[in-house]
Amino acid sequence: METIFDDPQTRESLDKIEEAFLKISSDPKILTEFPSLKNVAGEYSKLSDQGYNDATELAFLTLYCEIHRAGSGYTKSERETLDNKHGYFNHPGGLSPLLKAKPYLKEQHISADLGAGNGLQGLLFQYLYPHERTIQIELSGELIRIGKMFQAALEIPQEKIQWINDDILNIDLVDIDFLYLYRPSKPIESGIALYEDLKDKLNNRSKSLTIFSIADCLKDYLNSDYKEFYNDGHLTCFNFVS
Repeated sequence: METIFDDPQTRESLDKIEEAFLKISSDPKILTEFPSLKNVAGEYSKLSDQGYNDATELAFLTLYCEIHRAGSGYTKSERETLDNKHGYFNHPGGLSPLLKAKPYLKEQHISADLGAGNGLQGLLFQYLYPHERTIQIELSGELIRIGKMFQAALEIPQEKIQWINDDILNIDLVDIDFLYLYRPSKPIESGIALYEDLKDKLNNRSKSLTIFSIADCLKDYLNSDYKEFYNDGHLTCFNFVS
């Protein structure tokens, strides 16, 4: 049975992701706060030394999830804000967006992650495909603190990552070229306000934009200028060309 490691078109990116995971999970400061990472990374390394198979793939994905949920706590007020907006709490978007993004992230581009959590996904986009700047928008100050630790472990220059501790409703998206999001809220009741806000911001722009949307709810809010070019039931991709 084929694994994610068997596709030669994505193997180079997977090797870089592996490199990033091992840097994070061996960093002394990070291990002080998240000691379980050492054992999870060790199990993956042991299996990968024996070859790449189903067990190795599972260990790799387990390591990804372990890093992604590091520091996933919210304060009481932050949780109340998310609950009031029917928001989600830091779900991993998976490897497929990372592996498919290469043609859409150029050196001069600015990317953004709406609801970045500890910033892992946005950091990996920057680590894999270096570009002008990655904007990480997250309500939790604690998750941003952890994300900055990850950034240091990956040796990504400070000017490459812009951390914004704020509600995503307050963020201007006019300068971005690549937008990543994992359904930041349920499109019901008060959660609809987010999508109405994104509708106004995304449908009234002059700059080209690629959107990678996990568990997509944007489709019904985008105008006909946006063309859907990929959909596997998990990741939906749109392109707007000015």
